[in-house]
Amino acid sequence: MTTNRAPTVARARRPAVREPEETRQALLDSAVALFGRDGFHATSVSRVVERAGVTKGAFYHHFDSKEDLLREMHDAFIDHQLAAARVVLAADLAPDEALRRFIVEVLMEPVARFKDEIAVFFQERRFLSEEAFADIKEKRDEFERCAIELVQRGIDEGAFRDAGAARLIAFGVIGMSAWSYNWLDPDGPVSARDLGELYANVVLDGLRRQETR
Repeated sequence: MTTNRAPTVARARRPAVREPEETRQALLDSAVALFGRDGFHATSVSRVVERAGVTKGAFYHHFDSKEDLLREMHDAFIDHQLAAARVVLAADLAPDEALRRFIVEVLMEPVARFKDEIAVFFQERRFLSEEAFADIKEKRDEFERCAIELVQRGIDEGAFRDAGAARLIAFGVIGMSAWSYNWLDPDGPVSARDLGELYANVVLDGLRRQETR
């Protein structure tokens, strides 16, 4: 028995319909995964779009270029850190407690939360233009000033010994904590908060003015 049924034609999968913010986040998540695995230079906009399950039109509605994606990854973690740093600076805390909270809540906990974004940014930031990096540098400069202010405040109030320039001490504290994105396992036996407390103890033990007898 024969039929006149037409052969089935495979239909292209349509991109999922999402809310604008959901679409934006899907593109960022796709870029984080692809930049992290294959690198910024080797990843095209088409691949980012395909993995996110959206259209190129949706991409260019939210972003001007791949460079915008990399800048957004940086802003995701630095904006969070700056907001937390401003809270610590504005609080009426003793210098040692303020620096402890800065190390734990501003430096270490975001490393676990934004580990992938941080790793991709530091791996691929060389591809950012000078113009794009200018906005990033402004935020990073503010973040560094927050750390310097906390150290200098402790020295000025006599809670910390004058072990050297506050700027150099602050850079050391930032570097010690920030570098942990290379090896910290957010789901491992040592949490980011536990590690932050450990680092805070080491830093504060070195900075506190010792009582003389």
